[in-house]
Amino acid sequence: MILIRKAVFMVNTFLLCVLSIFNIYFINGDMTIVDVKEFEYGGDIFFEITHPPELQYTYRIRPAKSFGIPFDKEKFPAKQTKLVLVDPQHGCEMPKNAKQLRGNVAFVKRGFCSFLKKTVISEMSGAKAIVITDNNIYDDTAYIHMIDDESDMSANIPAGFLVGKSGHLIHTKMSELMITELPIVFPLNMTYVPLHEIKQPPWITI
Repeated sequence: MILIRKAVFMVNTFLLCVLSIFNIYFINGDMTIVDVKEFEYGGDIFFEITHPPELQYTYRIRPAKSFGIPFDKEKFPAKQTKLVLVDPQHGCEMPKNAKQLRGNVAFVKRGFCSFLKKTVISEMSGAKAIVITDNNIYDDTAYIHMIDDESDMSANIPAGFLVGKSGHLIHTKMSELMITELPIVFPLNMTYVPLHEIKQPPWITI
């Protein structure tokens, strides 16, 4: 019996080490199973906030894995647009500021409903894309692979995931300035640019 317990312990320890090496976790959140792979960025998309100066950085987002459409450069060429705070901020119901969203990028917080539902609602409001930020305001590394909620809904706009710390600091600065939208250049494909050469926010460590 003791030998069996030791064997089980050794197997579990080995699996934990493997997961740690590849930095893979499994999370059940917002009705969606996701996996976190922090150091992948080849398929990620970036956007740049051009004002105010305190937020003038290039932000990395991870495209949804199994819903929405890709950030195709022909359909979504990099250009000036607006990142608009959705009201209510979790984007789980038709927004009060739907007119403001038309033709712009919706900015919502994670929680209360699935990633897919947020995307569908933003699309219905006229948004051309959506950025969903994590509700963990201290995290600056977990880039989540968002997948659908296995419902019958389908989305026809692209969706990207932004780490919680960046989302929180953007929200905070917007509240301080009493604004609900930011000028951005979106999307930027930085696939062949080394990560250390990208002007990421100073609070991002990777």
